[in-house]
Amino acid sequence: MSEETVPGKSLARRALSVFPWVFGFSLAALPVFLGLLNHDVGWFLCAAESVLGGRKLYVEVMEINPPLIVWLNFVPVLTARHLEISEILTFRILMLGLLAGSLLMSRWALSRSHPDSPATRRVILILAIIAFLPLAGYDFGQREHLMLILFFPYLLLASVRVKGSPLGLGMPCLVGLIAGVGISLKPHFVLLWIAIETYLAWTLRSARVWLRPEAIAVAMTGLAYGVAILVFTPEYPSWLRWTMPVYAACSRASFLSLMSEQATQFTMVALLGFLALRPREEHRRCCQLFLIANLILLGIAFLQDKGFSYHFYPPLATALMLIGLLSLGSPGSSGRLPRCSALVMKCSLAMMVLNASAAQVRESLHWRGCPGKSDTTHGRMIRLVRANARSGSLYTFSPAVAASFPLVNYGQVRWEVGHPCLWFLPNLYPAGLQSAQSLAIRPLTGMGRTERFLFEMVVSDLLRDRPTLLVVDVNEKMPAFNGRHFDYLAYYSLDPRFAEFLRDYEKLADVDTFRVFRRKVPAIVTQGDRSGWFSLGDVIDHRGSKYDDRL
Repeated sequence: MSEETVPGKSLARRALSVFPWVFGFSLAALPVFLGLLNHDVGWFLCAAESVLGGRKLYVEVMEINPPLIVWLNFVPVLTARHLEISEILTFRILMLGLLAGSLLMSRWALSRSHPDSPATRRVILILAIIAFLPLAGYDFGQREHLMLILFFPYLLLASVRVKGSPLGLGMPCLVGLIAGVGISLKPHFVLLWIAIETYLAWTLRSARVWLRPEAIAVAMTGLAYGVAILVFTPEYPSWLRWTMPVYAACSRASFLSLMSEQATQFTMVALLGFLALRPREEHRRCCQLFLIANLILLGIAFLQDKGFSYHFYPPLATALMLIGLLSLGSPGSSGRLPRCSALVMKCSLAMMVLNASAAQVRESLHWRGCPGKSDTTHGRMIRLVRANARSGSLYTFSPAVAASFPLVNYGQVRWEVGHPCLWFLPNLYPAGLQSAQSLAIRPLTGMGRTERFLFEMVVSDLLRDRPTLLVVDVNEKMPAFNGRHFDYLAYYSLDPRFAEFLRDYEKLADVDTFRVFRRKVPAIVTQGDRSGWFSLGDVIDHRGSKYDDRL
């Protein structure tokens, strides 16, 4: 028996070849367990737990996103219950498992798109690990992060289709299925799929590419999801029509701020680098696909018009991958410009990797996996909540999700109200925020139908739950209110029921810009005081939205 056929030695060689990948992935994943949970992820876990507890999505749990992100979070919540471990830990482990699975499928696709170029395969996988872990940072687990993880194998598979290589049926269908799930997280993401399919149809000069197994799997996944929405959450279309005008006016970013985003700048670098370097043919198709994905994802970030960092994560990640491919590939022509461009690509890649790695190291050293022990606002609030409301409930008066989450998750308290924050409040006074005069609160009789519904929703939820702690943002210069102060307690005390409810609370502490109140004595919780409660049907009729111009 030759040395090549000895089973033990062959297995050892395979283990040695896999070890660097496992070690690198583990090292890059370590900061995930040392950093702070993303605020939106904390809310989605809480929303999933509420729905599993019997509350109805879009009726008692108000969420602007389509239901898929809440349904997907059923998995970590149920797994954590079964294993009796932290939901945060469960979520992170499951996300890393999903990422590892995506990388394995990506490796399969790369072995067919670059069968004779192991160096290129290694480069793309290394770039993917960097993009999905250090570069994601605090946005780990966000919808954009999850989408890119799920869609990445599909993007690589498209480069195989350009070559016309046979792929069979099983793996392409699986790749299309998970890509369809990723695209379904937000309606905007379908633009990415359409762009990739259009590129393939144009390159191959045939519309039959739309009948590929993975493309059909994406379409069928989207169709099944649409049916599931109508069956399990029939209230969502009406809720969306009513709430979208409010959300669209929320936290709008200027065009200048969008252009100054890091993702926008590196996308321009990647685009100019592609035009200057003109990669060789065998490398060009892959770069073209990454460039298309990069530009479309940047367009989606601009389309959302918010300027949130996680909206710009996908274009930043794809720009990193494209710049990496351009910097390590051979230019398609010689000359001074291509040589200078290649140098710019290498410098840009080094800058992105070093910045992402340094940010992860800083976050890891800052939180050390125990946010509750840190000397930060988060740390002090977590300790205060655990000491005074463990297993109780909490409510925060703030327009920012980050004021309540992941405080609720780390503080081990319940969140019983149906919305994550008062994100809608600043948009109820757009004229007042732009004027030089002080912000005047409308009386109850002066509120429009939409404002009255949202007002009653908050008051009724609080009267029903009677939280153990109330956390109030008392900042004199609130960014959401254009640097003005907004007195939340005075606003909701316009309702005599809330004013009476507030008498049961006493001041506990001030933490940074937050004032914390504790309930004096346990209140007798009835089935809920819903006098004056507006149902969604009072706001929306059979003709669609009755969105009040006065908000």
